[in-house]
Amino acid sequence: MTGSVMANSIKISYEEFGQGEPLILLMGLGAGARKWMPHIEAYKEHFHVYAPDNRGAGQSDKPVAYAYTIEEMAKDTIGMMDALGIESAHFNGISMGGAIAQYIAVYYPERVRSVILTNTFPRCCVSFRRAIELMRESCGQLDPVTSTRLCQWIIFAQPFQETDEAYMLECEYADLNEPYPMPSYAYKAQCNAILGFDILSELGKVKAPVLVAGGDRDLFVPVSVTKEMADAIPGAELYMAKDGGHVQHWEQLEKYNQVTLDFLLRNSGKKESQE
Repeated sequence: MTGSVMANSIKISYEEFGQGEPLILLMGLGAGARKWMPHIEAYKEHFHVYAPDNRGAGQSDKPVAYAYTIEEMAKDTIGMMDALGIESAHFNGISMGGAIAQYIAVYYPERVRSVILTNTFPRCCVSFRRAIELMRESCGQLDPVTSTRLCQWIIFAQPFQETDEAYMLECEYADLNEPYPMPSYAYKAQCNAILGFDILSELGKVKAPVLVAGGDRDLFVPVSVTKEMADAIPGAELYMAKDGGHVQHWEQLEKYNQVTLDFLLRNSGKKESQE
């Protein structure tokens, strides 16, 4: 079911599935909530799933701005929770969505039951910053097919590219036929939100159970950054998908769904003390 609410002074659209404890899924750069569907199919059997379109994406509002911020997008999510009467929830954030989830876990700990940080980052290292700048500056300059293939080359692991080109072509077709395309200004504003994000020194404040999930062949977010983030969060679990890229959650779908669902179920039915 698709719905929308006013949150943080803009319209936030969301997808809703299942019953049980609330689980909020936060998508990454340039993508809408429907990208979560391969995971929602597994999660909705156990949780009441909400997958919002971040500002600038999908059917949510797309304010004209040079830069959005991770703080703004976190407040959008909290505003959605308030509008829907969700006191606290489990979270899973992919890439930029994981940055939003980190911000919420640090600054709104009472709203968080558990957190999965998927293929994400606590700050921009040099190689990641340069990649985001490249994607930002090429947006609107390259034709859609070339832009999509550049992105795929960055986010899919090299071994996967060699063996599963057919899947990548399916993803390319879906992206080129996206029913709610993202304007270039909004994409660039999300890129600038990423470039302005650095929460590493605050991660010691996280109280909720955390699973950090990454790929050991991620070209976009280096393994060293993933491990740096996990080490900074008290008690965080670390799962590294062997031969997984920045989208190991698609490359190894069944394994990823199993690992993340096991974590969510272990931490359901209870709320960690925020004291």
